[in-house]
Amino acid sequence: MTKVSGKGLRWLLAEIHLWFGLILCAPLVLLGLSGSYLMYHDELDALVAGGPAFEVSDGTSQSVDAIIAVAAAAAPQGFSLRMIRMPDGAGEPVIARIGPDGASFRDPRAKSIAVDPVTLDVLGEVVGGRSLLTGIMHDIHSHALIPGGIGRPIVGWLGVIMLFLCGSGLIIWWPKPRKLWAALTIKRGARGLRLHRDLHGAVGFWTLIVFTIVSFTGVYIAFPNPVASLMETVLMEERSSPPGPPVKAAEGVPEMGLQDAVRLADTVVSDVDFVLAMMPFRPGQPLRVQYNVPGSAEGAPKVTVMIDPWKIDVVKVEDPRAFGRTDMAVAWQRPLHAGVGLGPIWNGLVFISGFLPLLFSITGISMWWIKRRARQKRGRAA
Repeated sequence: MTKVSGKGLRWLLAEIHLWFGLILCAPLVLLGLSGSYLMYHDELDALVAGGPAFEVSDGTSQSVDAIIAVAAAAAPQGFSLRMIRMPDGAGEPVIARIGPDGASFRDPRAKSIAVDPVTLDVLGEVVGGRSLLTGIMHDIHSHALIPGGIGRPIVGWLGVIMLFLCGSGLIIWWPKPRKLWAALTIKRGARGLRLHRDLHGAVGFWTLIVFTIVSFTGVYIAFPNPVASLMETVLMEERSSPPGPPVKAAEGVPEMGLQDAVRLADTVVSDVDFVLAMMPFRPGQPLRVQYNVPGSAEGAPKVTVMIDPWKIDVVKVEDPRAFGRTDMAVAWQRPLHAGVGLGPIWNGLVFISGFLPLLFSITGISMWWIKRRARQKRGRAA
């Protein structure tokens, strides 16, 4: 068997890198741009909706139990409180999601209301909600506009291809020692092929770590269990907090309400601040009650209490304060992908990373096209 030389392997990687990039440039670009958009969709939706700016009273907030009770009482017949989220800061209202009994808080019939945490007044309905554009972007980024559970793994495999493009691109680009600095910069006055090559290589190198992290965390979201198992192998430590058991609706048994769920969750946690409670939005999911750890960064992993709302039983508690390195690595996957938890610099880097597939597609296709035309010109001259 002929041994593949280093040059031959590099050529093979370059060919695979090229054709993956050419064939999949459109979905990869859409995946990146939709991710950047979703980082600021709340602000964009509020701008489009033009709804009222709710004014919250000055003073001390009422108890969480009292706030939830008011939000639940605002639900009309046949509807119930499906989700409640505490404000991120002073001067902001509590947001409650009210929807049909037994439905997901994402149900299109559900509506959001704002509650003043100080006076307990219902301030009104949150106008607009998710805009049409945001809905499309979410569908692109989460399941490639393909319903029925097929789209999510497709998005996951696109993330795997992004990781391959990161690794193969680094190998293809890697210069000789004396040319390293030139490869890390864009030559002044560069034009044509040289400009596209410098942009593709230099930008790719300087953004490699961020782009790799965003791609890897996206793969985790699509394939959480296999990636978590991979982390256990790499970090040589089993998770102390394996996935909780699925829950199942009991026929004829009503689900517990969020107020009772938070009361139950409060009995198994301490030294935390309640932030969110939501009913299951997918079959097999438990009811979730989440708490911030005082002093933790915004977006950092939260204490999560998972409850079976039909058996009225706590099925699992995830507390980042007790995590080992594998549990902590797993818990940080979603915050890292969303650009939260590490401050504004990380947020900005993740936002910019969504535009990288567009840049790489433009420069990569341009290099391919320029070289192709040059080969054709030489062929006609021969």
